[in-house]
Amino acid sequence: MYPKIVIEHFMKPKNVGRIKEPTSIGRAQTEEGAYVIFYFKVQDGQISDIKYQVDGCPYAIACASIFSESAIGKDVKDFRNFNIGYFEHFFQIPQDKVNCILLVVNAINDALNKIFSH
Repeated sequence: MYPKIVIEHFMKPKNVGRIKEPTSIGRAQTEEGAYVIFYFKVQDGQISDIKYQVDGCPYAIACASIFSESAIGKDVKDFRNFNIGYFEHFFQIPQDKVNCILLVVNAINDALNKIFSH
């Protein structure tokens, strides 16, 4: 059984799509072909917009949506040490879904690492 927040974000994901002229793009993919792409727009150190594309399980879709909704408007530095523990604030992470969630985490970190390296 899925937690209520996962069902809500899977059924009606927020911020799906692409950003024209993003500050950073992050990608992650599994050997099986599931993927996540994040588009970040950062202005004056603040995350002003996030969009994403996901081809993955309900947890991957829900986590991308949850992150996008919760991170917009925040200081990008708040996510310098971003990891799977972020999602523990929203639901208990099932052991058999860790890889799905890590796919999202890896795509986010790919985008963030490009931002922090500039």
